[in-house]
Amino acid sequence: MSPSYLDAKEKAYQQYDIAAHLLQVTFLMTKDNKLFLGIAHNLFNSVQATMTAILQYERDLQLVSGFNENDFQSKFNTFRNKSVRRNQISGSIVSLIQELKEIVDLHQKSPMVFQRGASVVICDKQYELKTLTARDIAQYMNQTKEFMDVMEKVMKLKWLAPKKPF
Repeated sequence: MSPSYLDAKEKAYQQYDIAAHLLQVTFLMTKDNKLFLGIAHNLFNSVQATMTAILQYERDLQLVSGFNENDFQSKFNTFRNKSVRRNQISGSIVSLIQELKEIVDLHQKSPMVFQRGASVVICDKQYELKTLTARDIAQYMNQTKEFMDVMEKVMKLKWLAPKKPF
């Protein structure tokens, strides 16, 4: 049986690959801007799985105490308070996670989504607007890839580090 962090790591890569395929293949064929929402959902799933993989890995090394794996806010708070500083993860990654979470939540609660030009507009109940463009999605893709690279670096460095005596 493989460690749980390997499963989370695999899920992170799968979700990222799905988002990349939607952007680089499906979107180019259909030119349907509403795909941006599906891409954003997959990117959020990817960053969430990446964050989970790091936390589970650090839990296995006894660097992080228990956290609720089924509660995003619990995982995010533990990650932000413990792992970010220890692993020198940039604030832009934390912002990426928050922004993708906001987009997913807004989309799930929004009464209206529509296309305007080259963007998708998500409208909340107070009719405040959030737009997504191809440039935004490409930026999220790049930042998600950077976060996954950080995950690889964290797992590699900790693996090579000498074990602490109890």
